[in-house]
Amino acid sequence: MARRKKNMTYEEELVFLESEIANTEETLKQLKSRKKELEKVKEQEELKALYDAIKGSGKTVEEVIATL
Repeated sequence: MARRKKNMTYEEELVFLESEIANTEETLKQLKSRKKELEKVKEQEELKALYDAIKGSGKTVEEVIATL
C-alpha cells in the first residue's frame, strides 16, 4: 500500500482512493480464485475417499446408490 502525503487536495485523494480500490479489487479477485481452486481440490479428495470406501466395502457403486 502506497503512503500518501498528509495534505492532499480532493482531486489527489480521489485519485489515490481509486487506485487503492482497484488494487483491493484485484486482490479480492485473486483470493476468490484461490478459494475456488482449494474447494475443487477438497471435493476431489472427498470423492476419492468415498470411492475408496465403496471399493473397500465390496459393493458396487450401483449397490451403494440403491441403498441411499
